This record gives sequence, structure tokens and C-alpha cells, in this order.
Amino acid sequence: MLDKFTRYLTGGGGSSGIGSFASGLLGGLTNPKGVVADWRHASKLFLPNYYRLAPRTKFMFYARFEIDKSVVSSGAFTNKHSDEIGYLIKSTDLPKFKFETVTKNQYNRKHVIYKNFTYEPLSMVFRDDSAGIMNAMWALYMSTYVQDRLNPEAAFSQTNLRQKGLPLDAYRYGLDKPGKTADFFKSISIYTMSRRRFQGYTLINPKITNWQTGGVDYTATDFNEMNMNIEYESVVYSSGEVTVDNPKGFATLYYDNTPSPLTVAGGGVANILGEGGVLDGVESIFGDLAGGSAFDSPGGFLNTTIKALNTAKNISKLKNQPGGLLGALKGEAINVLSSPAGIKGIVNTVGGVVGAAFPRNNGTTSTIEATQKTLAPGSGP
Repeated sequence: MLDKFTRYLTGGGGSSGIGSFASGLLGGLTNPKGVVADWRHASKLFLPNYYRLAPRTKFMFYARFEIDKSVVSSGAFTNKHSDEIGYLIKSTDLPKFKFETVTKNQYNRKHVIYKNFTYEPLSMVFRDDSAGIMNAMWALYMSTYVQDRLNPEAAFSQTNLRQKGLPLDAYRYGLDKPGKTADFFKSISIYTMSRRRFQGYTLINPKITNWQTGGVDYTATDFNEMNMNIEYESVVYSSGEVTVDNPKGFATLYYDNTPSPLTVAGGGVANILGEGGVLDGVESIFGDLAGGSAFDSPGGFLNTTIKALNTAKNISKLKNQPGGLLGALKGEAINVLSSPAGIKGIVNTVGGVVGAAFPRNNGTTSTIEATQKTLAPGSGP
């Protein structure tokens, strides 16, 4: 009797009622992930809600220098070159802060209290460009504060010993600069970017405390750099969605607004996987809808509509291929699974920014090199 009951619970002996239910229940409890699965700690932390908690990358940033036009003598520089300064920056610190503390003895209990709060200086590194824009910026900055920059060579040709009753020198020197009413920089803003959003730090009333023009060397092969240290009076925080001129000046100068034909907005490709494929198109469309950019402006709505039309066009192309969508998916799956380089190429499209792929090294072979080898004649499966 016990043997028959056991077979009944486990589905043996031709029974299918409670036996099938018990078998499925026991299988779900003892093997909840099936045959193959990974631990999902990282995927649950970083992937949901369009990589909301994914780490920011250091190379995704934008800087803007707001120059007070009332103190700069060169209108050509402020109207043409001031926005280019942010593109010539190579690296920069973000704002740094420091609390000065003192430890008090409160009836033998140590109690830490704040004594002072300071904004610590930060350092910026610029490329010494061939057009001389950074050198011109420093020359204008120096002429704003230091009279020596504006004096002719004759002002330094000789030193006269002044005697009592003689008139004063005809030239001023150093910080004895007349007529200065405002500072050169109104502000300097640094924006870090991720997931089509920015986080901004605006330095209020920044001043250069140290400037290094760099150096030259006949034996060197690297590029010359210019370094400056700045101090500032306060920091204003900001955040928002990245669009044209938001943050101010972004994507307005030398920016190619025509989408690449390999992206969904530029036409896409008749593939299911990979950048520009059908899945990438669907993800991009839902990203616009979820983020609100599809309805923020007529341009945003048009861009989302173009993505939808291109995705539908690529789906139609896949349907017309031998085997239809299922055949195309099988073919791409075979190519990916049979080639480690193909797997790297697919994984590389997931970069934390929807619709963007950033090449990165994997061991000794970059994903670009691996993809080229995969696409070489005769290298396929």
C-alpha cells in the first residue's frame, strides 16, 4: 500500500493527477533555476530600470567655461572660441570639500564638532591645441589681472631710481591694474553623463591659482599639455536629461546630428541581435517612451517615430528571408554560440547607455579586433 501511494504522489503507475502536481512542486523547490543559471545579484542590482544603478564612466563628461564678456577685450575670442575651451579639456577633478574638526572633551566623552568648511582647489589638464586657443585664453586671463601683460617692452628696459620730487613712473606693474570691475570667469561647469542624463557641478567665481604652460622636448613623442589649478567660492548642483543645448552649449558646436546608418534612427540593420537590430530598436523605442523624450518636443516625437518605422522595416526584411523571423534568429544564435568573438560582440553592445556601444579590451584581444576576425572571409561557422 505504501509503495502504491508513493508512486501515486510522484506520478508513477500511470497516474497523472496529484502525482504530476507533486512532481512539479518538488522540482520547483529542489531545482528552482532549472538546469543552467547564474547568480543574479549583479543583474538585479545593475540592470533593472535601464541600468539605473550602473556605475558612471570617467570619460563621459562635458565642461563649459562661462566668461564675462564685459572684461574681455577680444570679442572674437568670446564669440567664437570660448565654447571650444570645454572640448580641449583632457581631464579634471570634480569638486572637493573638507570639514575642519575639533575634538572636545565632554565629561570624558570625546565629541567631534565642526570648526570650519572649505572648498578644496581642483586641477584641470588641457591639450595644447595647434590653433592656440588655450594659450590665447591664458593671455586674456592674465591681462585681466596682471598689468605686466599689457605693458610694452620699454617698461622693462631699465630701472630708474626715483628721487624725491620726481614724477612717478609712467607704467604700472603686477596686480596694480586700473579699471578692473569684474572677474574673468563667471563660472565653470562640469557635467558627468550616463543613461542620457547629466549631473552638473557649477563652480561659482572660480579663479586660477596656478598655470603651467607645459614643456617641449625634441626626443618626446607625446603631446604637450597645459595645467591649471583653480579655487572657487561655492558649488551649485544640477541634473537633467541630455538634449541639444542642455546642459548649455552641449551638442551645439561641431556636433553631427545625422544618425549613423548602423543605428536604429539612421536605418538600422536587418538583424535581430546586435546594435541597430530589431531588439535594439525595440529597446530604444521603449526607452524614449519610458524616459518621456518621445513627447517632450516635436523633434523627439519625430525621432521616436523614425525609429519605429525603421524597426518595422527591418522586421519586414527578416520575414521575407528564407525561414522568416525564426530562421533568422536560429542563424544568428548559431553564429553567436559557435564564435566566442560573436558573443563578445553581442555583450559589447550593453554599455550602460541605450543604443551605444563602447569598445573595450577583453584580455589581449579587443572586441573590435575579435569582430573583424569573425567577419573575415572563411572565418564563419
